[in-house]
Amino acid sequence: MQVLLIFLDGVGLGIDDPASNPFLNAQLPTLRYLLGGQVPLQGNGAVVTERATLVPTDATLGVAGLPQSATGQAALFTGVNAPRLLGRHYGPYPDATLRRLVAERGVFGQLAAAGKRVAFANAFPHRYLDRLKRGTARCSVTSWAAQAGGVRLRDYDDLYTGRALSAFITNEAWRDVLSYTNVPMISANQAGLNLARLVADHDFTCFEHFHTDIVGHKADPARTIAVLEQLDAFLGGVLAGLDLAHVLLIVTSDHGNVEDWTTRKHTLNPVPTLLVGVGRQIVAERIVDLTDLAPALLDLLDVKRET
Repeated sequence: MQVLLIFLDGVGLGIDDPASNPFLNAQLPTLRYLLGGQVPLQGNGAVVTERATLVPTDATLGVAGLPQSATGQAALFTGVNAPRLLGRHYGPYPDATLRRLVAERGVFGQLAAAGKRVAFANAFPHRYLDRLKRGTARCSVTSWAAQAGGVRLRDYDDLYTGRALSAFITNEAWRDVLSYTNVPMISANQAGLNLARLVADHDFTCFEHFHTDIVGHKADPARTIAVLEQLDAFLGGVLAGLDLAHVLLIVTSDHGNVEDWTTRKHTLNPVPTLLVGVGRQIVAERIVDLTDLAPALLDLLDVKRET
């Protein structure tokens, strides 16, 4: 079997109030199709339909304060309670302790060491990759985990040929902000189809999308709705291209943010773990908090976990 993990930065489960929760204002046909007409909400609890399973997932991990990206992502990708290890929630970028943890215990490295075919689907511009080589670039836990695990970071050439994705899903930012004017314009749906094609050649594929956290910090309703609707169209493309008899799709996050536009800060809300495809109930039964995903994923792919 194969696993596709779509990691969304800053997506929690909000309350059933359209005055604060953009999920209740956006047009989200893919999510509603999967969840039997519902959108992800705190009050729904676990949702099981004939198409998908959604599990509310604790991001606080028993540590006081608002969850942050670096410790949340480290917990997701290692199975270790990173906030407890540091004694606090920390982010957005990993410190030396978290980088060491991810290098030693990250799922990218464990899967690659077991001979699994592993892909990090995000594309990075050449100037960023050059800064990485010089040691002057900041990177998320996700991209650090991929590098530490020996997984290649994809570049413009991969994006141009449809073998990688922009973190913003479509290629508009690459053209308008990064000045890669030759990169093809694609829709969110086409980006999803491109990701699904990449999954076919790998045992584990990960895509990181952080636009949700960016707009969550802006608390701009119109911009937030546009990002959520683009994400929904992207998921529609992913699902259209996957063979769900052989692939498990996991969509999850590191902390809450975008689900409450009354605040520009992170939230204490649980995050959604959405599971679609083969083995979803096996994984769903094991998920309580962020540390549960990595060991479940390794077991699913029949890889002995490091202890």
